[in-house]
Amino acid sequence: MAGVGVAAVSATALAVPAATTATLLAAAWIGSLLPDADRAGSRVYRRTRVERRVPLARLAGWLLRLPLRPLVLLRHRGITHSLVACAAVALATWALVGLADADLGVAAGAGMAIGYGAHVLADACTPAGVPLWAPLSSKPTWMLPAWARIKTGSAREFVVATALTGALVSATFLL
Repeated sequence: MAGVGVAAVSATALAVPAATTATLLAAAWIGSLLPDADRAGSRVYRRTRVERRVPLARLAGWLLRLPLRPLVLLRHRGITHSLVACAAVALATWALVGLADADLGVAAGAGMAIGYGAHVLADACTPAGVPLWAPLSSKPTWMLPAWARIKTGSAREFVVATALTGALVSATFLL
């Protein structure tokens, strides 16, 4: 939610064309799911409604997820929750999409960095923290002091997410 919201505010503030905005938002959405690819039941592995109804989309989704499957062998909130992983995924996205269209490659890379980074920073606000500097260090990093950390799935997380969503929607319409 945070990554897509920040991407939407950014696109609105920069007044980018519709195709660029769509690419930025789609990449931010996918990027926000990728850090949890190290967990077998995570949202990134679930079929979308379109995939459930359209056999060709089901096949495409399966093929696109195939390279992610080995990540489930990694420890959850390990290297996939680091700045190195965020940079690597953003650069790979920029390069791959840039082969088809250079301008959209930049938007896709930026969106991926925004979505992935927002997920990692949000997880750094939880009691577990994240190994932000992995593989250089596996020591957890937190963005909040111990008393303010938000447990995943708690009512407090819902309140913070609702407030953040409201702020991002307001900012998008005010720009």
